[in-house]
Amino acid sequence: MTADLNDNRETDSDGLREIRIRRDSPVQGARDAFLELKNRLCGQIAVEIEADSNLRHPSRLRPYVHDRLDALLVEQEIVVNRNEKRQLLEAIVADLMNLQK
Repeated sequence: MTADLNDNRETDSDGLREIRIRRDSPVQGARDAFLELKNRLCGQIAVEIEADSNLRHPSRLRPYVHDRLDALLVEQEIVVNRNEKRQLLEAIVADLMNLQK
């Protein structure tokens, strides 16, 4: 009986893991669009940061990127949901931090 319960738990766990992977893995076209948008916005923000050495400090970088990301999305009339915006922010900040190293 205990072995049956453990087998069921493993099966349930595998099923949940598969659902999570499918949910978190965007289709190829959506992923390409996200990367293209991230790279374009990151490039624009990187140019601005290069001009102001104060913005290179990590404590100033994230708030600046957050504000600029909001402004660029509005300027370019790009609509994203809250989760996509958070993912963009995290990806852009990570890229910019890597550029500074």
